[in-house]
Amino acid sequence: MQKRRCIQLFAFIISGFLCFRGFGQPVGNNILALSPEDEAYQAGRYDFGSYLYAFVDSAGTRTIEEVAAPSFQPRFFRDSLGLARWFGSDLGPDAQYIWARLAINPQLGRSQEWLINISAAEVDLYIPIDSSRFTHLRSGSVLPFRERAFQGSYGLLPCLPLYLPAGDTLTLYFKLKGPGYPLRNDVAANFNQTLFRPEVYAEWSRRARFLDALIIGILLAVAIYHLIIFFYQRQYVSLFFSLFVLSVALLIMMFSGYSQEFFLSSYNLRNGIIFSPITYFLVYLFYYLFSRLYLKLPEILPALDKIWAGLVLLDLASGALVVKMALASGGLWNVDSGQFFTLVSARAIADLPLYLIPVAAAIAAWRKGNKAAGIYLVAILAFVLQSLANDVNAWFGILPLPQWVYGDIGPAIMVLLFAMGIARQLKTLQEEKSSAEQAELAERAEASRIRELDAFKSRFYTNITHQFRTPLTIILGMAGQIKEHPSAWLNQGTEMIRRNGRRLLQLVDQILTLSRIEAGQLPARFVQDDVIRYLKYIVESFHSSAEQKNIRLQFTPGREELVVDYEPGKLMDILSNLISNAIKFTQKGGVVQVTASVQTEPAETLIIQVKDNGPGIAPGDLPRIFDRFYQAPALSQPSPRGQEPAFSPWGDRGGPGGAEAGAGIGLSLAYELVRYLNGQITAESEPGKGAAFSFALPITRSAPVGHDYDWPDIREAVSAYISLPEDGRIPEEEAAGADQHTVLIVEDNADVVAYIRSVMNSRFHVVARHDGIEGLAKARALIPDIIISDIMMPGMDGLELCRQLKTDKRTSHIPIILLTAKADVTSRIEGLQAGADAYLAKPFNQTELQARIDNLIELRNRLQERYRDLSFLFQPKHALPEENIHPEDHFMRELHGIIEENLSDPNFSIIMLCGQIGMSRATLYKKFKALSNQSVADFIRRVRLHKARQLLETTTLNVTQVAIDVGFKNLSTFSRSFSEEFGVNPSEIKKGDKIC
Repeated sequence: MQKRRCIQLFAFIISGFLCFRGFGQPVGNNILALSPEDEAYQAGRYDFGSYLYAFVDSAGTRTIEEVAAPSFQPRFFRDSLGLARWFGSDLGPDAQYIWARLAINPQLGRSQEWLINISAAEVDLYIPIDSSRFTHLRSGSVLPFRERAFQGSYGLLPCLPLYLPAGDTLTLYFKLKGPGYPLRNDVAANFNQTLFRPEVYAEWSRRARFLDALIIGILLAVAIYHLIIFFYQRQYVSLFFSLFVLSVALLIMMFSGYSQEFFLSSYNLRNGIIFSPITYFLVYLFYYLFSRLYLKLPEILPALDKIWAGLVLLDLASGALVVKMALASGGLWNVDSGQFFTLVSARAIADLPLYLIPVAAAIAAWRKGNKAAGIYLVAILAFVLQSLANDVNAWFGILPLPQWVYGDIGPAIMVLLFAMGIARQLKTLQEEKSSAEQAELAERAEASRIRELDAFKSRFYTNITHQFRTPLTIILGMAGQIKEHPSAWLNQGTEMIRRNGRRLLQLVDQILTLSRIEAGQLPARFVQDDVIRYLKYIVESFHSSAEQKNIRLQFTPGREELVVDYEPGKLMDILSNLISNAIKFTQKGGVVQVTASVQTEPAETLIIQVKDNGPGIAPGDLPRIFDRFYQAPALSQPSPRGQEPAFSPWGDRGGPGGAEAGAGIGLSLAYELVRYLNGQITAESEPGKGAAFSFALPITRSAPVGHDYDWPDIREAVSAYISLPEDGRIPEEEAAGADQHTVLIVEDNADVVAYIRSVMNSRFHVVARHDGIEGLAKARALIPDIIISDIMMPGMDGLELCRQLKTDKRTSHIPIILLTAKADVTSRIEGLQAGADAYLAKPFNQTELQARIDNLIELRNRLQERYRDLSFLFQPKHALPEENIHPEDHFMRELHGIIEENLSDPNFSIIMLCGQIGMSRATLYKKFKALSNQSVADFIRRVRLHKARQLLETTTLNVTQVAIDVGFKNLSTFSRSFSEEFGVNPSEIKKGDKIC
């Protein structure tokens, strides 16, 4: 009450001041005159505020007829509208309605159509037709768009159409509900209390709409873009930012009238008390959700994050109360002004921290190292400064700023800056993700490299062990042979010991050379001499090795003589490595070419190339061929004998030890030595056509001139690289004796073959093959009694040889002894799983080898006894214990089944049996002889006889019928054979004498 009295007193004082401005209307200023000569007319716009007279309708019950009556006109005063706008119901009890009067005198030559606008929630315009009739038009900011009298392209402004007659004075009456004072940046402020031509507003509206549409379009584009980013990257900061931008766009559309005009014309979305709290809440909500992720509030400012969330919920509650009050009262202008003012004021105060917390959060986050908070803070400040400029200029008009500054440029700048911040943040996240992925890839690569290195080292140590154990087997074995039989083995054994000792020394020297290169302690002793002569001698030292494989070794020098500086020992190691490997991996009948030439550009260089026509190197292995410990997978090449393809383990092309798989250091040593001599080495290969290794050494002439070579020593050193010794050829086998067991040795080292031959006594006939492919072919053709095979061999290793033999029913019965340098438990298990019957690690004792062979022969004798007794064939397979089942039982049952199927056929022969079993007659004979020590013909006869006895004992058939059923044509032959097999006449069996 006290507040109301103070305001009324203040209004009275203001009214007193206004009296000096002509509070009672001067007669000369009662009518607004429109003349073509006026500047306002030419501008197409008249402000009629000073010509407007008003009357406050406290009860709101006046009618147009009463107000338009002549007796009522003195009650209109010029400034009553202004007072009512500012003080509302304080001028009277619940003064919500104001009547306004405007007189217009259009001094025009013709009638014209104009538009008139006055700001209020609801506007009723009455245009007199005569003294008792009026034209009634409606408009207003809260009036639904479809109910307005004017719905043209200027619907953003609740104006009214006005038809001005030429020369006649026109008096208009306005009934205003909820008159307002629009801010200067509002579209209504520019045309409030204005009479204007449509084209004037159209021009102004075009500019205003363009800016609004541009801002809204930018916001929608940003929102859609970040929504797409969310669906692509699943970053919720993009989702909440997109929803925040959409909420801001909705807010701008609500205040600019687009939502009212285009979407929900039946609702007031421009000043609607219902939708405004909802829209603001959406803005606050998504702004909070976006900010908490952008600034990482839960991590760095959890307390502030909770406070912010509470304020958003408080805004939701206060907004809901506002909406409830408006809906319960039937509209904004029907609510209790005191309660509504209190609620709105409380809501405004409660929302104030929502404008301060983002600034505080941004500053705190920035101080805690969140660089993205800097852009966030700039975006907020840009919005605040624009809003400040907007509000100051709207209320006071003191800033000479263009119209677009008053608009929504602040939110647009804020959104764009936020978008920049998100882009930077997402870029940072992407970079961090990429860095993490790169780190993970690097970690995986490093782990893979370490695993690969471990595997390389494991292979290296395994192969090195093989390289050591093989010569040691020969050295220790031949030492034993010399001790026991000096007269027989002294000369040959001593040479084998010396040769293999030299191989061990060469291997040790290579390993030490690599270590010295890494340590930088390898000495170099250059000489200046004819390098062509030196190269020629090294190449000639390999001729014997090449001839053993029927390989043509050619040397083609570019000139007869070339005196340069070179390091004899290093050059010999490099060239010997390359030549020995070229010979090793070239098939019989191939060609190895060594060339030497001089290149003068860009500098004088010696080029040496070793080229072969072997299987070549796979393209994927070529880049790593010089890696230490690396051994590339094999490449196939047709066998010169037209058998199965051969394979080449190209990984090490330089380890000593004959044609054995190398240790994986040969090419690495050559590579390091070439680099040590300031040269370069390259490898080229085309699978199936061979490989070429070229190395280039710079030519200098500064070393001491001349050098005396000890050619025998050079030949001795080169011989360590030669694959097979001259006396190490594998001799052709002779025919086996009647009482001899045939042993097939598959071993690529001729010295090992010679040693194994030396420990075999006269009971064994020894046949040898130098690789797995030839060994497999020989085993299938020969069907030996025992096979002794090395594991590490070119072409096909011993494990694969064992698998193929054990899975072939022609050779599955042959006992196999594997010899290898791999003495670990895993390797033993692998060998046994491949089907090996025994496993010997090098170096092995000759007594152990002989004992293993004798044990296998004894096991075969027991197997022969088992298969001579045919009783197990007539028992169900499941009736035998599992431990009593032998792998060859299946083969014997298969033979027995084929014979039983043809039992009644007296013409069933061995040839027919071979056709059904899938073996040649010789192979079947050898296999069956090894299994049962009997012929196939005897086996067929015995199966017939055992079946006959079974029929005689279990059926009522007579002897003649049984003989015919089991395939005997002659009864006497049947009786004689039956008596020989069982020691009893078949007729006695039939009488009931069951003789076992």
